[in-house]
Amino acid sequence: MTSHDQDDSRQIEALFQRYIRAWNARDFNCIAHEVYRTPVPVFDTEATNTLETPEAIVNLLSGLRGELDGAGFTHSELVDVSHCNLGGGLAFASFHYRRFNSRDPDAGKEVLSSAYILRRYADGWRCVAHVVQPQVSRLRCVPGSTTA
Repeated sequence: MTSHDQDDSRQIEALFQRYIRAWNARDFNCIAHEVYRTPVPVFDTEATNTLETPEAIVNLLSGLRGELDGAGFTHSELVDVSHCNLGGGLAFASFHYRRFNSRDPDAGKEVLSSAYILRRYADGWRCVAHVVQPQVSRLRCVPGSTTA
């Protein structure tokens, strides 16, 4: 792994650490402006939707957080980040996390994951697409690609 690849790995991990910190702090504006770059297509198993603006991201995340809080959610913890460098300033990344709940003593044992397409900008890496992962899995790059 080259020093450039190591720097990318550190920056990508820092991006998802920022995401988790902001999520736990309910700072959805931080996520919308410092983690994502709009428009953001969201690929689900049934459909593709696009979050056109930072405000759309804030609305989506605040609604989701409200539902989770109503069910006893307390916080999330980052487990790890994996990514494949696609070249040309693009990467595919998956971050794995645990979600904790005050009403469920078993919450936090299960590892969840989310997948993203990232693009490197002058001010750092940003999520430019979200791919819903219905099954939790670790990202594996094919031979010849860069994995972190």
